[in-house]
Amino acid sequence: MTALALSGYLQSTTSKKVYYNTFDTQPDLEICQSLGITPLYLPLEDSTAEYIGRKLKSTSIAKWVMKAPFFKALFNIVPSLGNMITLGHIIDRLEKSDDEIIVLDAPSSGHILTVLESPKNFNQIFQTGALVKDIHRMLDFMQNPNFVESWILSIPTELAVTEGFELKEKLEDSGLTNIKTVLNNVLASSNEFSQENLPEFIDKKLKLRKKFFLKMRENLELLSQCI
Repeated sequence: MTALALSGYLQSTTSKKVYYNTFDTQPDLEICQSLGITPLYLPLEDSTAEYIGRKLKSTSIAKWVMKAPFFKALFNIVPSLGNMITLGHIIDRLEKSDDEIIVLDAPSSGHILTVLESPKNFNQIFQTGALVKDIHRMLDFMQNPNFVESWILSIPTELAVTEGFELKEKLEDSGLTNIKTVLNNVLASSNEFSQENLPEFIDKKLKLRKKFFLKMRENLELLSQCI
């Protein structure tokens, strides 16, 4: 819902076309329609066929290649290959048009790290060739703070907040710089953290929440306008 809210906010504050994408699953069309948000669905098979078709300059040959046992086995062995192709499809679209914004509602941290790190990993595997050139282009795009902005959303629990900070560090290690972190489902002020005589584990949790909240206050204010 947060990504949907962000899509709606951007749609109301910019003249650009805003699209909502849930990566490799179909967005909920009923919710998108009720909120006036334009969904963008890019099925993995279609993205792969389009990518291979561009390289081979033939959609028909691309579809034939995708049916080959070797190709199917490659996808089973290296599932992140499909994720990388879908990500490349999104980047291709954004590179061709400067009047579009795509809000990518990404999966949980472990999955999205695999997706975002796949170009770098494949670059190390293949090293040369047409695919590597595309990978370099994708990495340049993702690491440009003018093109990509990442939002990390955490619920107010110690485990989730810690995981959020770890994800931020790993994204920064991957070259992403424009990263915002948001503590979701929290309505609080600094006065909330002045309580005394609390059990140690609650006191620790509140102090951690305070640290996170104060750092992310600016982002929470922006997010509250979206919802």
